Amino acid sequence: MIDKKNILVGLILGFVMSLFVLGFALKVAAPTMFFKEVSVPYDFDKTVRVIKTRINKQEGWHVTDVIDQQKEVLNNGGQDVGKVKIIKFCNGKLSGVMLGDDGSKFMAAKMPLSIAVYEKSDGRVTIGLMNGYIMARLFAGTREGEIMEEVVKDIEEILGFLHFRFTMF
Repeated sequence: MIDKKNILVGLILGFVMSLFVLGFALKVAAPTMFFKEVSVPYDFDKTVRVIKTRINKQEGWHVTDVIDQQKEVLNNGGQDVGKVKIIKFCNGKLSGVMLGDDGSKFMAAKMPLSIAVYEKSDGRVTIGLMNGYIMARLFAGTREGEIMEEVVKDIEEILGFLHFRFTMF
């Protein structure tokens, strides 16, 4: 009887400990897992121009807006954050498929897609974006996941000048 009790207690403690370890691993990995940052060899303005041009040349895609986040922050009482622009872009065909079903309209919360271009305090120009690969994996086996896989391929092509590829980490 004692052996079964010890085994049960050991299993429960092992399960609880594995939850803590998993939680810690996710906390450590989350910043690089869910978001990607890539240094860019161009100056800030050229980077914004190149990305906008490449988006507009990619079949089905177009830039919907470019938000000057530095200006927005300053105009609304915030401190100067330096050069930050957010390029909003969309593919009408893929968006139409995604939003055409009531079951996936919730995806509109992440539309249009965004790429942030910013200059860090050391002068390096960097882009930041959500990790589409992780999003596609989270929805694997669904219609939403299939659409996201197409989006990932297109974004990788748009950012091909940086030799960019989405990865798990």
